[in-house]
Amino acid sequence: MATLSPLITLQRFAAFLAALSWLVVILPPSALATENTAEKDPLNSFMWPVYRERFLGDAPVVFDERVIVNAPGFAEDSGQVPIELDASALEASGEPITDIIAWVDLNPIPRLFRYSPMSHGLAKLSLNIRLEQASAVRVAVKQGGTWHVGGTYIEAEGGGCTTPGIASADTDWENTFGELQGRLFANEGEQRLRVRLSHPMDSGLIPSQPAFYVQSFELLDQQGEQVAALDIDASVSANPTLGLHMRPSPGGYVIGARDNNGNRFSIGLQP
Repeated sequence: MATLSPLITLQRFAAFLAALSWLVVILPPSALATENTAEKDPLNSFMWPVYRERFLGDAPVVFDERVIVNAPGFAEDSGQVPIELDASALEASGEPITDIIAWVDLNPIPRLFRYSPMSHGLAKLSLNIRLEQASAVRVAVKQGGTWHVGGTYIEAEGGGCTTPGIASADTDWENTFGELQGRLFANEGEQRLRVRLSHPMDSGLIPSQPAFYVQSFELLDQQGEQVAALDIDASVSANPTLGLHMRPSPGGYVIGARDNNGNRFSIGLQP
């Protein structure tokens, strides 16, 4: 049986490569792009593809200016950085918002919260967070089957997630542990709840200091029906303070919280 010489075989392989390179050149870029690579991250973070897949899955994603994340340009205190989400312009389109997720690209514990507005929650809330270093901060709002993403970039000195919390710095923290304070403010067409829970929110990232943090808040109406739910992680600041905008409830709300040690806390707020 005849065999091909090594030279002929090499020549055929070179011709194959040349043909392949020609195909790559003439194909339009759209034929080679995937849905994910078509998403241009306005904050240009190398972590975007990682958390896009982890938190948002394979659902469609659009960067949307109607999802506004307000925060200071520089965090003077990396352990207490105020952020505010305002997606009320997106909500005004009339289609219900079913899910909201927020995260920090470069935090060791990236997720901040997951909010289920359910029947009464509005797409506007605020809280304080920790920053381990300067980072992009994202909020993704799900409307229909699409995630609408907004965000901002915060400069920071850093160390907000890995410095000792109030349990180490304040020997009297146990005297106020678990105190849940709040107020309800009635505005036109909505009620704003301001809630503060005394809790160390230890992340577990410091040696000899186990994780000890609040995991969830739930909002109930006066009939005991759950009308909104918020899950948070240890990247939220010590003594978490929440600002929640809600549809009016004539009898006010009952707010309950639970930490990872099974402790439960609650408060009732009336107009």
